[in-house]
Amino acid sequence: CYEKQEAIGAEAAPASRLIPIGRRPTAADLDHLTGDKVVLKVVSPDITHKTEAKGVRIVAREQGAVEAAFDLMMREVPETYAAYLENHEGEVPSALAGRRGRGLEQRVTDRIVGILLCSFMPPDSQGFATELFVGIRHTEEFGPIISAGLGGVERELLARQTRKGAAVAIAPTGTVDGEQFFQLFRGTLSYDRLSGAMRGSRRLLDDAILIECFQAFIDLANHFSGMNPDAPFHLQEVEVNPYSATGGRMAPLDGVCSFVPAEPRHTQRPIDKIGSLLKPKSAAIIGVSESNRNMGRIILDNILTAGFDCEGVHLVHPTANEIDGVPCVASVAELPAKVDLFVVAVGAGQVGAVIDELIEHDKADTVILIPGGLGEKEGSQDLEADLKDRIHEAHQRKSGGPLFLGGNSLGVISHPGRYDTMFIPDTKLPKSRGDHDRKLCFISQSGAFIISTLSDEPWLDPAYALSIGNQIDLTAGDLLAYIKDDPEIEVFAVYMEGFQPWDGFAFAAAVKETVALGKDVVFYKAGRTSEGRSATAGHTASVAGDYAVCENAIAQAGAFVASDFSEFSDLLRVTLPLRGKKASGNRLAAVSNAGYESVGMADSIRSNGAELVLPAFQARTEEALAKILSDNRLDGLVDVKNPFDVTPMAGDTAYADIIVE
Repeated sequence: CYEKQEAIGAEAAPASRLIPIGRRPTAADLDHLTGDKVVLKVVSPDITHKTEAKGVRIVAREQGAVEAAFDLMMREVPETYAAYLENHEGEVPSALAGRRGRGLEQRVTDRIVGILLCSFMPPDSQGFATELFVGIRHTEEFGPIISAGLGGVERELLARQTRKGAAVAIAPTGTVDGEQFFQLFRGTLSYDRLSGAMRGSRRLLDDAILIECFQAFIDLANHFSGMNPDAPFHLQEVEVNPYSATGGRMAPLDGVCSFVPAEPRHTQRPIDKIGSLLKPKSAAIIGVSESNRNMGRIILDNILTAGFDCEGVHLVHPTANEIDGVPCVASVAELPAKVDLFVVAVGAGQVGAVIDELIEHDKADTVILIPGGLGEKEGSQDLEADLKDRIHEAHQRKSGGPLFLGGNSLGVISHPGRYDTMFIPDTKLPKSRGDHDRKLCFISQSGAFIISTLSDEPWLDPAYALSIGNQIDLTAGDLLAYIKDDPEIEVFAVYMEGFQPWDGFAFAAAVKETVALGKDVVFYKAGRTSEGRSATAGHTASVAGDYAVCENAIAQAGAFVASDFSEFSDLLRVTLPLRGKKASGNRLAAVSNAGYESVGMADSIRSNGAELVLPAFQARTEEALAKILSDNRLDGLVDVKNPFDVTPMAGDTAYADIIVE
């Protein structure tokens, strides 16, 4: 890590000398160092937090003192770290798993590489927030991300206790440069301290030094990641924690680094075929029952009710000639022509054979996989992986093969395409019909979330509602990148539980492009707690990634990120019914019919850095409101003030007159 710092031009590291197991520090080792003091640090792939293991000592740069500290650490570190791990089972490294007591201590001992001797770097200042960490971590969804903030032992505590963004700045390295990330870092407590903005502090580091360091980390991450197809390996983690300000420079005191052999990024898909999914001219369904109102039969009914031309529909059924007036063929191969849209509504165990037929006979441009049980049910992961391989192979063909939406997709509502494949009957969820302006596209990993939201908020009326399920093929990033250019769509509502590898990065890029077009994206990410992540993993078979990374990346791209379901609906109210309306200021008049509501209004005017004000009414307004109270015989009950509690005694006329005034 020290050598890498110098190689990338981040900062110069202290002089150091590794004393491997089996050797002892010598006078020559000490001569290699500078200063009056020496820092001894345990080196082990399993001990990243050395403080908890008593793995750091600072002693005089004298032979006897260094030897004594060396011997003490070799005795104390295994015992101390083993005891710590037995009380923190969730932090046990995989190499130490399954061991306890003396066996664990011995394993810790065997895994120690040696002791690193370093020159002591005297800090320019001590106390709160004087140390900084900078790190790169690979994420499956967003690629490498850079984070920076408070270093040392304060980091975890303050990340939990301070306001959002105060402890750490986070961004995907593919979306920022050093200067842009520095602007995010300016919002942290760490920058307040290092820049001297914190009361009683002085500037410890120039901004240019921080920008140079951030840029070096970003360049390193992008070079050794999937963004560089020629990279021989990919960095999993590179972190310096902490940096200390020494002589106006950044001194890296400790670090970790790990890497893996390079793996190629996901292959391209024939995204242009999404048009056939959104506005198909022809369709086919497999799984429609001739005698029962099963899932397939409901889908057929919804497609026809939505106005799709029945002459453009075929059914695949082994024995029936026609169902509800729609002609049937016995197999996929017997379809008279290639269809734009094919809906698979059979059991999970039959999906593989259907996909093989579709690919072999080139019978569809796009496919909706309705069946659940693909990947989200324990034991079905192999089936999902096999399907992905078959689809990937099809995409390598000249035709590109079909695009697949799902599995575990509840279906699609497309008003522009005049079809509805959601297997929810109108008796359970009446749906909007007819031609009128619809500005919303609803993309959700959970079909049930679409249904419940449309049930609770029927005014939403999306042009498209796409349940994307497991994203075996088509992803949220694919859909947003394609549909953003539709001139009729102005707002996107997106619910996600997890992105496919690198698709979080692609989705964030699509959000940025969407917002640049003057459109809005309202986003909710599930799985912010460990319990939530567990629940989503069992639902749509996508890993619920690091919430903080996702929240920061999508918000930085320009989306409105909702903190809960209520805020998700509230943000859609702002972006749809109030779209295009401008607020000229933040002065608010609040009117209620109960005292507790008035208090609640006043208590809710400040949140997350935003602020409204409740100014006193002007004399003319106050006089007019007083007359309304008098006319309604309320003047003996309440006074005119803001917030304005007009009591439950007020009738509708009084409320209307007050608001108009």
